[in-house]
Amino acid sequence: MPKTRTHRPRRTAAVLRDRRRANRAHRDMTQRVKVSDYLTVLGMEQTDIDRYGSWAGKHIVNAYRAAHFGHDPRKTRKRTAPCKGYPKGRWIKVCVYRITEPALIIGCASYKRTAPFVQGIYTPAA
Repeated sequence: MPKTRTHRPRRTAAVLRDRRRANRAHRDMTQRVKVSDYLTVLGMEQTDIDRYGSWAGKHIVNAYRAAHFGHDPRKTRKRTAPCKGYPKGRWIKVCVYRITEPALIIGCASYKRTAPFVQGIYTPAA
């Protein structure tokens, strides 16, 4: 009877994939910022972030795509607040940006609800 092989390469690949994911998540946590965190840094109230953060994120991602030839920013997962059917909240994908990314300021300046918070930082070219 021939001896059957164990699939160690698959297991090794899974371990390496999980390690890459963990390293990427740590790097994103230390070097990149979500839109909600950026709006907090700008001084926006938490209730306003909950209300207008999604639209601000849409303006910021459009500014990012315009600056980066249509490419999407990196995404990470975020747990939402508890809601009906999800007592612990849902996991959603959100975009993360480097804090030095100009698209954060440009996107906030293009949205009327966040424009007052970046008024002194960004002035559009004439």
